[in-house]
Amino acid sequence: MELLVVTLAHIMPGRDADALARIRLISDTIRNAPGLVSASFYRSRGKECYYFMLTTWEDEECWQKAQERYNPKQLLLGSATELLIDPPEQWLMHYLWGYSRPAAGSILAAAHLGTIYPAYADRTQRGWIESLRRQAVNPMLSFAFLARGLNEETMTSPVFSSTSTSEGGDTPYKHGSIFLNFLSWASQTDREDFYADPNYQAISRFLSGEGVVQILTLDPL
Repeated sequence: MELLVVTLAHIMPGRDADALARIRLISDTIRNAPGLVSASFYRSRGKECYYFMLTTWEDEECWQKAQERYNPKQLLLGSATELLIDPPEQWLMHYLWGYSRPAAGSILAAAHLGTIYPAYADRTQRGWIESLRRQAVNPMLSFAFLARGLNEETMTSPVFSSTSTSEGGDTPYKHGSIFLNFLSWASQTDREDFYADPNYQAISRFLSGEGVVQILTLDPL
């Protein structure tokens, strides 16, 4: 089963040009990784500077083999430490839902990163997917997905390792309480229509009671 690795790096003020050059080098490195299915890189819109990276791997075994040379977080720490405000965050995730409108190119994007109370995670998953399915009926999105997982540091902590088990070949990140809803649009009008839609307004209110959702506005690289 495919594994999504999500990486977020916040950059020091005034260092965006240097950071962009490093990110492009990291992108070129990762794209040569065996077992890589896809890789997408984004930069922030607005005053705050950050980079958002999505890499999909054939399965968890491929990711484990690739980590030594192709782990985005480690590549950032190895080549761009002086540009980072703090260490990059990285999450391992499982895809839940996806949508693609091939005829529409993506020029605007956003990542809705939700930290959900664990007791509400399954309920949140059901509600979020249902809302996205309703909005996908109207062709506002060009590409979107919902994924669920855990922070990489949580998964490698001794407490997590000693209290979690894999049953029936299942993997812990599939049942984490971090959600990523990635959205992209072909125009500003499509983006505005999406956010104005009653289904989005309803799920936004619902999610505010389930946890905390951070919205990252993005430009594709």
